[in-house]
Amino acid sequence: MYNKNILSSLSRKISSIQRENHHGTLSAMKQSEHIAVFVQCIWGWYARHKRDLPWRDLAIEDDMERAYHILVSEVMLQQTQVSRVKIVFKEFLERFPSIADLAAASNTDVIMAWRGMGYNNRALRLRDATREVIKQRYFPVEMSELIRLPGVGHYTAAAIRNFAFNIPTPCLDTNIRRIIHRSFVGPENADGTWKRDDRYLLVLTEKLLQDAINPSLSSFHFPLSASNWHAALMDYGSLVCTMRNPKWDICPLTKAGVMKAAHKEIKRNVERGKREPGRVVAGKHIPNRIFRGKIVEELRDAKKGLSVEEIGALVCIDWDATQHQEWLEKLIEALKRDQLIRIHRDKVLLA
Repeated sequence: MYNKNILSSLSRKISSIQRENHHGTLSAMKQSEHIAVFVQCIWGWYARHKRDLPWRDLAIEDDMERAYHILVSEVMLQQTQVSRVKIVFKEFLERFPSIADLAAASNTDVIMAWRGMGYNNRALRLRDATREVIKQRYFPVEMSELIRLPGVGHYTAAAIRNFAFNIPTPCLDTNIRRIIHRSFVGPENADGTWKRDDRYLLVLTEKLLQDAINPSLSSFHFPLSASNWHAALMDYGSLVCTMRNPKWDICPLTKAGVMKAAHKEIKRNVERGKREPGRVVAGKHIPNRIFRGKIVEELRDAKKGLSVEEIGALVCIDWDATQHQEWLEKLIEALKRDQLIRIHRDKVLLA
């Protein structure tokens, strides 16, 4: 926790500004003060509300295997809710307990183990990333090397550095971006886009990170580390500063006067200005990615494969071959290009 003298000084500063200008608290506060209060609020909240997740606080001494666990969790979390990942993460590592086990797995083995996760391309890219690591005989730690791994972008690379190696690296996922933008810039635009880009936010993120792990601060019951700091931000974004219904009434940042978006309407254009490719079923637009996931799901349990017509009847409640055959064949062809499925004697099977 911050030194009591520092906290008292910050509290007096905030109270003074609020008295002088009730609506101008943030405009009158220096960025360094804003950052200090923000960091204190997040650490204090995390001390009481830290989530217990199976990929945190890993007691794995081997760097490669520890990083492997983090890589698996981060790829799973890219497009799937935490509650689901908690289940599949454990099952997946029981099936592939080491990085070498996953690297040696076939497409079919990996897709079968990915059941219920959706976005099945992630599974194959994850497996391909482990093959690259095995080929190198070490798990890279430099951003430039990590980003070259299949399926690893800037955020995932930074997350591996923070969570697997505790190397302080600023990063932005959807939760972190939302918290920092709302606190330091303001609410999103009406269409869900951001007023400031990631380059601007990453500069802020680095300043926050350096302040959060400042060794001059006394410790909570957990280390003030890069891994804990990013975990704290993610938990806060998931539980308090949520996308559609932020809990302003229990938001410490709002109470401390350092949340620019507080009590302002967070408008959200669900369509994001443009619909994903898909079709309308029973009056509702369903994206093609949902149908892709359903196709793979049906094929997991069809060892002898399925015909296009059989797939259509299983994944489309309104299946009509004369209307939907061409559309479905294009989806199947795309899945084939992605190496998720194969065609054998007019039957569609898992790759």
